[in-house]
Amino acid sequence: MCGIAGFVQFKPGQTLKPSVLQDMTAAIRHRGPDDEGYYHKGPVGLCMTRLSIVDLAHGTQPISNERGTVWTVFNGEIYNHKELRGELEKAGHQFRTQSDTEVIVHAYEEYGDDFIKKLRGMFAFALWDQTFQKLLLVRDHVGVKPLYYTTADGSLIFGSEIKPLLAVPTVAKNKKVDVKQMLALMTLQYVPTPDTLFKGIRKLPAGHYLIVQQGKMVIKPFWTLPNEPKVAPGHSHTRAQENEWTEELRLRFFASVKEQLMADVPVGAFLSGGMDSSLVVAAMTHQTQRRIKTYSVGFENEHDFNELKYSQKIARFLNSDHRELMVNAQMLNDLIPRLVKYQDDPVIDPAVLPTFLVSLFARQEVKVVLTGEGADELFGGYHRYSYDRFFNHVQAMPTWARKIVPFLTGNLRDPYHQAWQALNKHDLVKRHLAWSRLCLEETLEELAGDKLLYEMENSKVEETLERIFAEAEHYKFDNLNLMLYLDLKTWLPDDLLNKVDRTSMAASLEARVPYLDHRLVEFAYSLPSSVKLKGGIGKYILKRAAAKYIPRDIINRRKKGFAVPLGPWFRKELKPLLLDILRSDSFKQRGYFKMDQVEAMVQEHMSGQQDHHLLLYGLLLVELWHREFID
Repeated sequence: MCGIAGFVQFKPGQTLKPSVLQDMTAAIRHRGPDDEGYYHKGPVGLCMTRLSIVDLAHGTQPISNERGTVWTVFNGEIYNHKELRGELEKAGHQFRTQSDTEVIVHAYEEYGDDFIKKLRGMFAFALWDQTFQKLLLVRDHVGVKPLYYTTADGSLIFGSEIKPLLAVPTVAKNKKVDVKQMLALMTLQYVPTPDTLFKGIRKLPAGHYLIVQQGKMVIKPFWTLPNEPKVAPGHSHTRAQENEWTEELRLRFFASVKEQLMADVPVGAFLSGGMDSSLVVAAMTHQTQRRIKTYSVGFENEHDFNELKYSQKIARFLNSDHRELMVNAQMLNDLIPRLVKYQDDPVIDPAVLPTFLVSLFARQEVKVVLTGEGADELFGGYHRYSYDRFFNHVQAMPTWARKIVPFLTGNLRDPYHQAWQALNKHDLVKRHLAWSRLCLEETLEELAGDKLLYEMENSKVEETLERIFAEAEHYKFDNLNLMLYLDLKTWLPDDLLNKVDRTSMAASLEARVPYLDHRLVEFAYSLPSSVKLKGGIGKYILKRAAAKYIPRDIINRRKKGFAVPLGPWFRKELKPLLLDILRSDSFKQRGYFKMDQVEAMVQEHMSGQQDHHLLLYGLLLVELWHREFID
C-alpha cells in the first residue's frame, strides 16, 4: 500500500521541475511512512511513499523492467501476482524482487495494455513506457483505491489524493471551488466521479485507464459487468438453483478472503457486530485456524449508539483476539478539525471520525485489516431497497389519498417525509436521488444562499445518475438491480470507499474489502433480485451463505447503519465547536448559505425539535474544508 504521484509533460521544455516531486511526496507521506522513491527522466516524473506489506526488504519503488525502459509506481495489492509471475517467468521474464509491483512492468511487456484485464486486486498505478513515450494511469475495477489528475503548465499531474496535485505551484495558485459540485456534495453527501470540489481536478473512474501519448489524453474502460444473468428477465428460479447459487457465493467469498490474507505483516479485521464484518472474520478464522485480531469502536455513555454487545458476542463465538475502543465527545472535538486535512475529496459521513480512531487503534498491532464494505451494494442491504418495492402500491392509491397522507401523519418528519417523496416519483433516477439525499430538497432550497441557489436553478445534480442509468440499459435490470448498480457506480466508490481509504491511510493502515473482488461482484450482479430481497429480507442469499458460520441472531439483526452520536453531542459537548464555526465571519462570507436559516436550524436542533445533526455536520465540514484547502 502506498501513495503515488507524478507528472508527464505534453511537450519538451515545459516548466515543471524535478524538485516538485519531493513536495508531492511530502503531501502523502502518511500513506507510506516506510519508504519513498523517485524517477525522473525526460518528460516524466514519478514518486511514491511506501507502506511495506509484501517483500518488505526489496519492494522499493519505482520499479522497472530488466532494461529500465518501463517504470511503475503502484498503490494497492495484486492478489494473483504469484500466479502471474509464474506465467511471466515461463515466458522468459526475470524478476529481481518478490513484490507484486514488479509483476506490473513485466505483464505490460508481455501483454501490452491488455495486461490490466489480468490483474485481480485493489490498485491505482502509473506506468511509463519510455520507448513509446506513453503514460498509463489505471484504477481498479470498483474504485477501492483512488486516483486524481489535472492539467497545468502543459503537463498531466496525478496523485493518490488531491494534496500532491496542490503541491504543484501552478495548480495551487489557480485552484478554485466548483460551486456546482458543492451543490452535489450538499445533495448526495459526496461529489460523484469524475468531478471533485476543485475546478479542473478530476477522479479517474473505477475500471478505467488513462493514456497520455504524443500530447493527447484518452480515457478507456478495461472492465464492465458482463451481461450474463443466471435467470432471464421475467423468469423465475427453482429452489435447487437457489441452493446452488448459495454454495457458489460461499465458495467465491471464502476464496476472496483467502486471497486477501496475503501479507508479510500482521493482518486483522474491523468487527462491527453486523453480519457483513462477522462473516469476514468467520472466513478468516475458518481458513487460517488461528485467532484473528479484531477491532471495534463504541461510544461512551451513549447506549443507543453502541453495538459493542454484538461485536463482543461474535468475537466470543469466533474466539477472536478482540480489542475495543471507546470514543467520547472530547475525542471528536479534537479530531474534527484535525481530520479535515485528509478529506481533500470530502464526504458528509460522520462515520469517518470513529473509523479514523479505530484505524489508529488497530495500527498499533497490525498493518492490514479486512473490512465488510460492499455487501449492501451487491446484495441489497439498505432499507431504501426494501422500501422501494412499495412504489407500485403508492402509485395505485387515488390522487386524493396521496395528498391527504402527509396531512394525516403530521406532515411526516424526516426520514419518513423523504421516503414519501421518493415513492411519489415515477422516474427511477429521481426516486433514487430522493432516497439518497442529505436532506429534503425544500430544506436545501430554504438554506441555500445566492451561490447555491444559482446552481440549483441552472444545474442538474442527477446528471451523473442519468448517465449511469443510460449505460445500464442493455443489462435489462429490474428496479432493485438498477438501484444496486447506481450505488456501485456512485455511493460505493465516492463515499464508502473514499471514507475507508482516507481514514485507514491517514493512520498508515491498509484496508482490504473481500466482498469487492471483481469476480464476486460479477457473480452478485448475475443473480436475480428475488434472491437478494425476498419477502422484505435484504441480503437474503448472503444470509443463507452465512448461516453455517455465524449465529442466527447476528444474521437476522435489523440493519443499523454506523451511527455516530453527533446529535446529542452537538447539543452538549460539541456545541462550542459547532457554534464557533457556524457563527464565524468566514462562514458567513462564503455565500453558500442563508445565515438566518442556519441559525434557525441550529436552534431547532438544540431545542430537540428536530435532529439536524447530519446537515449541521455537513455545514461544519464545508467551512473547515475551505479553511484547509482554499483560504
